[in-house]
Amino acid sequence: WVNYLAGDPWSAGNDKTGGLGLPVDLSLAFHSDAGVTPGDSIIGTLAIFYTSADNGKFASGTSRMASRDLSDIVQTQIVEDIRKEFEPQWTRRGLWDRPYSEVRRPNVPGMLLELLSHQNLADMRYNLDPRFRFSVSRSVYKGILKYLAYVENREYTVQPLPVTGFAITPLSGKKVRLSWEPVIDADEPTSKPDKYRICERRGDNGFDNGFVINNTSAEIELASYDSIYTFKVTALNDGGESFDSEELSVGINTGNL
Repeated sequence: WVNYLAGDPWSAGNDKTGGLGLPVDLSLAFHSDAGVTPGDSIIGTLAIFYTSADNGKFASGTSRMASRDLSDIVQTQIVEDIRKEFEPQWTRRGLWDRPYSEVRRPNVPGMLLELLSHQNLADMRYNLDPRFRFSVSRSVYKGILKYLAYVENREYTVQPLPVTGFAITPLSGKKVRLSWEPVIDADEPTSKPDKYRICERRGDNGFDNGFVINNTSAEIELASYDSIYTFKVTALNDGGESFDSEELSVGINTGNL
C-alpha cells in the first residue's frame, strides 16, 4: 500500500503498477514482539531496517541507509524516554539490517518497530499502563519529527502536551472563569505552548471551533441561565495543537440567584 500511494516515479524492481503519486516520506510498521525471558527481565525495543535491496538505493535515488537513520533516531527516542519516565533498565535490543517484508518492500525509507514483548510480564507491566502508551506514541512521533528535520536540514518544533489543572470558577451573574496550566516538557523545550484554544458546546450539541487566546485563563459570560455549557482547552505552538484537556461543564440555575 505504501508503494501504491507513492506510485510513479517511485516504483522500482517488479513493481510497475503505478499509483497515486503521493509524496510519502517514510513508512513505519508498529509491532509488539513475542518471547519470554528467564527471571522475567525486560525484553525491550528492537528496530529493523533493510539496506541491500535494489543496489542499496530507493527509486528516488535516496540511499537505503536512510532507513537505518530513521530506525536509530526513533529507537533512541523511545528508549531514552522510557528510561527517564518509567524504567531505567529498559532494554535497547539492537538495530537489525534484515529483509523483513515491512522494510524490504516499501520504496521509501522504512522501519519495523518491535516495541516490546506482548508475551513477557515485565514488558506488559508497562504496556498495560495508558500513560506508558501515550508516552511511547509521543516518542515515536518525536523520533519521526527529528528524522524529517535532519534529512531536510531544518529546525523543528515539538507539538505541545495537553494542559493540566483545568478548572471553572463561577463569578457574578452568568460569568465564569476558565483556568489551566501548561505542561512543560523539560526534555523538549520547543514544545512549550504559546497560545490556547477554548472550545464550547451547549447541552448535547457539538463543540464549536473555539477561539484562541495567549493567556492561561479567560472570563466567559454564558449565553443563558439554566443550561449546561461544556468547555475544553488545547495548547498551540508552531508544531501543532495538543490533545484536548478534560471536558468540564457548568450551568447556573436561576433558582440560586
